[in-house]
Amino acid sequence: MKKKLPLELEALLNHFPVIAPPITLSEEVTHKFSAENPPLSPELISKTFANWDTFDEYTELIPCFQLDTEGSFYALVYWKGSLLSYEYILITLTEENILINKKVIAGTLSNGVTIKTSVATIDEDLCIFSAVGETKVEDEFDAQQSTAYKFEILPDGNIHTSKEATTL
Repeated sequence: MKKKLPLELEALLNHFPVIAPPITLSEEVTHKFSAENPPLSPELISKTFANWDTFDEYTELIPCFQLDTEGSFYALVYWKGSLLSYEYILITLTEENILINKKVIAGTLSNGVTIKTSVATIDEDLCIFSAVGETKVEDEFDAQQSTAYKFEILPDGNIHTSKEATTL
């Protein structure tokens, strides 16, 4: 049984429904999370997200889901959209609402010359498999040039990244 939580963490968790894996994160599912989950209030954003992330008046945050962890920590995924950057971010928090770890696991980034896109799948063992591809803005995307990464949520809430990346 988890202990009594700080009010800010309890309020935050109310926006992140627990979802059982397998889960796939891509551009297409952002709208589903936005439609189904209650929006984050500016007050909640300033009291919680400001502790581990940066944003401006143009940044949009969408709560996505919470993973069911067996440890004494919480694993939340949110979507962050800003100019030329759309990211799914995984954070792990202690029961005291302190950030353990943070990792971008999927999204789309552009610098105006290239576009980097990644899709992630979270399995039942809380392993995250991410395929990342990059192409020039004017070129057609070639999935054969993608690279695969593996992340794992450890029992202490840290997010371990595989040292080796492999081309798909």
